[in-house]
Amino acid sequence: MKTLLNIPTVSIPDAKARVERFRRQLSGSMPESNIPRAVLIPIADILQIIDKYQYVDEDGVTRNELRGVRAYFAVKQGDQDLPDDVTALIVPVDLKGNDIVKDPELGEGEDDKTEIYDFTKPCPDQCDPESPLFVV
Repeated sequence: MKTLLNIPTVSIPDAKARVERFRRQLSGSMPESNIPRAVLIPIADILQIIDKYQYVDEDGVTRNELRGVRAYFAVKQGDQDLPDDVTALIVPVDLKGNDIVKDPELGEGEDDKTEIYDFTKPCPDQCDPESPLFVV
C-alpha cells in the first residue's frame, strides 16, 4: 500500500470557487479568450531539473540541492491572429528559498543557459474541458 501524502488539499467546491474568483477578477482587464485557465507542467521536465541538482554524498546517500521550483506567470507574444499565450516560466529554487537564475552575460551557467525554463503548455490547447475546474 502506498503512503498517504501529507500535503494540503482543497475540496472541489472550494477549488472551483477560487478559479471562478480568479477569472472574475481578470475579466475586466483582458479579453475572455486571454484569461488563463491553467498550464500543464510536464513531469518529465520537472524530473530533469530535479536530476540536475541531485547527487550522492560521500556516505552514499542521495541528496538534492533543491527546495522546489517556482512558476512565474508570463505572457508569450503570439501570432497577430492568435491570443497571446499565458505560460509559466519554471525556475529551480535552492534550499534557502532563492531562485537559481544564472546570467550567461556574467559568466554564469552553461553556454547560453539561464536556468529559466519555458516548457509549460497553456490551457486552452492543453485543457481538460470535462474537469470541474474548467469553469466558464
